[in-house]
Amino acid sequence: MSIYLLVIFLLLHPFYWPTESNRNNGLNGAHLIFAVFHNPPYDAVIRKPDGNYTHLGNGPIWTSWLAEKLNFTYSYRYLFMNKTMIDKYGESTIELCLRLLADNEVDACTNGLIATPERTKNLDFSYFIWTEQYSMVVPQPGEEPRLFAFVRPFQPAVWLLLFITMIAMVFFMSLFSKISLLSTKKKNSSDQPRSKQSTTLFNFASSYSVYVLNIITNQGGNVAVAHFSFRILVGVWVLIATVLVNSYSGTVVAYLTVPKMKPPINTFEDLAASNDVEILIKEDVVIGQQLMAAKSGVFKTLADQARRNPDHIFKDQSKIDIRLATGHYAYAFLQTYCKFFVASQLKKDGICRFKMSDPLTFQAGFWSVFLQKGSKITPKFNDGLILLWESGQIPFWVKNAVSRAPKCFFKADPRSALTRQDPILLKDLMSAFFILGIGLSLATFAFLVEKIVYFQSHRKSVVTL
Repeated sequence: MSIYLLVIFLLLHPFYWPTESNRNNGLNGAHLIFAVFHNPPYDAVIRKPDGNYTHLGNGPIWTSWLAEKLNFTYSYRYLFMNKTMIDKYGESTIELCLRLLADNEVDACTNGLIATPERTKNLDFSYFIWTEQYSMVVPQPGEEPRLFAFVRPFQPAVWLLLFITMIAMVFFMSLFSKISLLSTKKKNSSDQPRSKQSTTLFNFASSYSVYVLNIITNQGGNVAVAHFSFRILVGVWVLIATVLVNSYSGTVVAYLTVPKMKPPINTFEDLAASNDVEILIKEDVVIGQQLMAAKSGVFKTLADQARRNPDHIFKDQSKIDIRLATGHYAYAFLQTYCKFFVASQLKKDGICRFKMSDPLTFQAGFWSVFLQKGSKITPKFNDGLILLWESGQIPFWVKNAVSRAPKCFFKADPRSALTRQDPILLKDLMSAFFILGIGLSLATFAFLVEKIVYFQSHRKSVVTL
């Protein structure tokens, strides 16, 4: 019976409900001090030459909205780490915010922080203002050099057989030429007239080898097969012809004309396996803390990699941005930051040097405003932030804070490349010219060696005479 009376009483006295006007009167025009540091794109704090600050991003927008709803005024305390501040508080702006809250110098830090059991012991966390998954900023996978692209179409066993074939061809051509020379000397020493019946099997083999060489090399007349340099040239030419004919016929042409990209990095496992890209860690955020605290698995592998290079571990976000822009590192953080960094580098360089990986297998972050422990304004902030989250305006503001870079996030349809006809470029044929140069170089080297040996032997014969 008492419950029914209570319901009727509340219906007859609606002013007991937490109406919009009651929320607006909650802080009664109080003035609050918010600490904020540079954390683009959410809060981009830029110091001007005259000492003033420019504060951009969605941070000042939602703060203004909340101040209007909860009826309070506010001012910012911008946190920049100079040498004096670093000596006193360290490099972490997050740790500086925590210290200012503990000393009652500010009322809240509006950048947002993830509530953990350790942090909730000393801080009050509001209702979350933002949540999203983590990804990585990684360099765009480069194209593998095509200089040795001719190796790809064939297995090692095929190359071994080609090499054996070349050696065998040189050997048999040398054997045939030696036999031919011996036969010629024997004929010249005899006084018997030449007849068709005197043609031996060796002469036939020698003539046949010369005939085959004439056909293969598209030459006419006699071929000086006695020269070792020519045998090297023909042997290497057979290898080159085999490679060229097979590389530019059928589907094998793709090995030379279609670029082969380096393996993309989409997961922590891919990053750990990469020899070209290393990880950067911000140790005062949750994902960095979990990486550094890992005892096994890929997290420990990446953390050990960073420990071996202490300059890969940071607390200052601006230093991470500078190092990340070199194109040799990966950094795991919220997807909005990843999109912002990729777009900013596109605007700076004019090309897509970076990409965002697939979502990581890491728990999504829930970011909240953190206030003094036991703060009286925490319940009021929760009321306002719940209204703000339910209104759906924060995702709209965050999206507008990030520049558009559609070509850096565009995933091409593989079928579109099949219908596009692109001209063959010089780099497509680089490997073919490379093996041609190998053949000519070997032939030239053998020719020079023969000439050196010949002149040395000729000089000795002259001296002997």
